[in-house]
Amino acid sequence: MKQKFDIGIIGAGLSGLTLANSLLSKKINNFILFEKAFKNDKTYSFWSGPGLFDIKKKLNIRIKKEWSQIEVKVKGKSYIIDLGHYRYACYESKLVLQELYKRVVTKGIKVERGSLIKHIKKINDNWEINLDRKKILLKNVADSRPNNKFEDKYPSLKQVFIGSEIISNEKIFNENTATLMDFFESKKNVIFTYVLPFSKTRALVETTFFSHEINFKEVDALHKKTLKNFNIKEILRTEKAVLPMSPYFEERADNQYFKIGNFGGASRPASGYAFTRIALWANQIDIKNQFTYKLINHKKNYLTNWLDKIFLSVLRSNPKEAPKIFQIFFTKVPIASVIRFLSDQARLIDYLAIVLKLPKIIMLRGLLNLYVK
Repeated sequence: MKQKFDIGIIGAGLSGLTLANSLLSKKINNFILFEKAFKNDKTYSFWSGPGLFDIKKKLNIRIKKEWSQIEVKVKGKSYIIDLGHYRYACYESKLVLQELYKRVVTKGIKVERGSLIKHIKKINDNWEINLDRKKILLKNVADSRPNNKFEDKYPSLKQVFIGSEIISNEKIFNENTATLMDFFESKKNVIFTYVLPFSKTRALVETTFFSHEINFKEVDALHKKTLKNFNIKEILRTEKAVLPMSPYFEERADNQYFKIGNFGGASRPASGYAFTRIALWANQIDIKNQFTYKLINHKKNYLTNWLDKIFLSVLRSNPKEAPKIFQIFFTKVPIASVIRFLSDQARLIDYLAIVLKLPKIIMLRGLLNLYVK
């Protein structure tokens, strides 16, 4: 006899486990979680503060480190931005995913680990998942598996990065300031170093490319060169990934089949931030009671999506202008507006502040390119 569940969540990554915990908080427990293999090799970062969705409280997870200042560096000049009542927070994926997974298991939720999903097919009003030795029927499917097919439609880009958590021989890091972007000059890609200092001697150093192509060899070469600036005593771990930066993502294929995760709209197109968007999405699942509920796709904010398209258009068609644009964005726009915008919780006044401050000619060219490329 086939097992049957209301919901099947494929993938125990951030999207899948956040959804699972949201369902549990709403007293829904007739679901199953599928996970082939666990990978805990990422760092999650997002903004916290007044008026923002409180991820820490909602998911009850521990912060690894948070910062009261951020830094943007352009052509060797440093711009330090005080965050006021806001913070830039960092979480270690291993600890977050372990805690979220533990709650699922503790509540007695069925988990299929290590089994390869051979195929999924629609049978009447259900979806059938065929595993190695059994079949499971599902009313709804939430699928977080990456398809490794990146959208190339203009102005889509890829965020390609390699990061190393290091210990330096010297006390060279300012513990209170996270360096969001230390730009390299480039006519081809947007390239910058991202530094999260955990102590005076310990930090995560990432080399990031916003690029139309995926070239880990080029990223790795620059990353190794950059690391030489930090007088490294030890490299604790390394992470790398490619994230979609696209305003276009997979819509649901069926009323009962939902694509979630980075390829389902979890990543913010113009930045790659995903944690806040995932938490907001999972919290908005429409559940009236334990028998009546409705899964939803990531909702598009059309104004935010339009501005992201313009940002991406500028970055793709004129990457050498990116450092100037980001410098203006972080230093001229009120920081509260910047943070709310990046956190998918912008108000009308925030959109106005951004539009008024960003360089008009450059942004207009980006807008025009959307319709002529």
